[in-house]
Amino acid sequence: MSQKNHLLVDAGATKSAFVLLGGDEPFRCQCAGINANYTPEADILRILAEAVSQFPKQTAIEAIDYYGAGCATPQNALRMEGYLRLYFPTADIRVWSDLMAACHALAGGREAIVCILGTGAASCFYNGREMVRRAPSLGWMLGDEGSGTHLGKSLLTAYLSDALPHPIRKTLEERYRLSREYILHRLYQEPQPNLFMSQFAPFLRENISEPAVRQIVATAFNTFFSKQKSYYPDSEGLPWHFTGSVAAHFEEVLRESAETSGCQIGEITGDPMTRLCSLSQNHSFHKPIENCDL
Repeated sequence: MSQKNHLLVDAGATKSAFVLLGGDEPFRCQCAGINANYTPEADILRILAEAVSQFPKQTAIEAIDYYGAGCATPQNALRMEGYLRLYFPTADIRVWSDLMAACHALAGGREAIVCILGTGAASCFYNGREMVRRAPSLGWMLGDEGSGTHLGKSLLTAYLSDALPHPIRKTLEERYRLSREYILHRLYQEPQPNLFMSQFAPFLRENISEPAVRQIVATAFNTFFSKQKSYYPDSEGLPWHFTGSVAAHFEEVLRESAETSGCQIGEITGDPMTRLCSLSQNHSFHKPIENCDL
């Protein structure tokens, strides 16, 4: 008799986590990232096929909750559902914005400002059931303040402007073999410059004790709070929950910026999947993204 499972997917720009629930132990695998706004169709299908190839044999999947970057619009959500339907034609498929993963995992049934700070950035006002207001998602070129991409861009700007202290500049050059010519070529002549910039976030984390580095990160977070607060004029007293690698790795600086900005930090987690797995077993989710007022 085939095993029947519930599949959870948390797909960000850098990586996609797949968890199968229903057996004695959850089955987990990880593949490349998917952003419905940027990732080509052929790459999306390849990533899904790679994940499916790793699932246990004879597994019948009854339900799928897919939380994905770029799935905040009905068009992208329906398109992603279509891709999933190719591999799971009989499953009950629900596609959500990646921000809803944070809402479900961190806010539960309570009002909050819920944010992602990972490769990209996003925030919304969550009323305990659905997102009723969301900051405009402008992507890495026009927005994403406080994200890994923004942090990397700020570091590279300081490097190219000779604004970094010599020891930090030298360490950066040696580690990444940087030059002005290489950086400009990688940014303007090769694909996915956002992922190129975001790769420098770990360098900032490792050197956070250096005043110049800490200032780069603090300035990015201050800009995030300043911009995001303008979208939620009635948010006073609400907690600000965060998920994402940048939020988790730079938690101390994030809390300092929040205090400076007059925002109350709630919970911070690098990965919402553990809580989503627990919630899915109680199946306490609400409405799919198509029904949310964004």
